[in-house]
Amino acid sequence: MVKSGQANRTPGLPPRPSPALDPYLDAAARCFTRYGIGRTSVQDIARELGVNRTTVYRQVGNVEQATRLLVSREMYRILAGLPARVVGLSGPEAAIELLATVVEEALAHPVVHKMLTDERELLGDLLADGIPQFFQEISDRIAPLIGLTVRAGVIADRDPAILADWLARIAITVMVSPPRMPLRGFLAELLVPALTP
Repeated sequence: MVKSGQANRTPGLPPRPSPALDPYLDAAARCFTRYGIGRTSVQDIARELGVNRTTVYRQVGNVEQATRLLVSREMYRILAGLPARVVGLSGPEAAIELLATVVEEALAHPVVHKMLTDERELLGDLLADGIPQFFQEISDRIAPLIGLTVRAGVIADRDPAILADWLARIAITVMVSPPRMPLRGFLAELLVPALTP
């Protein structure tokens, strides 16, 4: 079980996992969705996958390490799909769509849903350790897209790296505490005035 304050906790997220780990991470995700992260054991993951516990330890480590690998994989998957989501959009609408997509896809993930409904304290631990890297990864992925729109004059002339970091912070905040109105409308209230050239 994942316990807050574990001595072997490593801050941040690992690099994008190899596709060879997908069966292990898929099995872990099914267990996390079914039992919750805090109630899942390496034995549960092994049983789900039909292998022995030692194999799971060797491939993805303990439950906490498997959780971090899973978060890293899913974050890369979401970010990799962003450029296709804004094809044909321009101006503040593109920034709103980028941000809304990150938030909606993260919230739609069954493990994130389980954590937000049943294990918020574990989400807090994960964010406390990994939030600087979350910001960095999201910012690094969307800054080039923002830079293109700034140079094309379709959004206000703002520093793409700062704007990307700002958008990443908004994304994490609304994931943890959703707004009281529809997401795109909420984002538009702030982003349209800030980003209109």
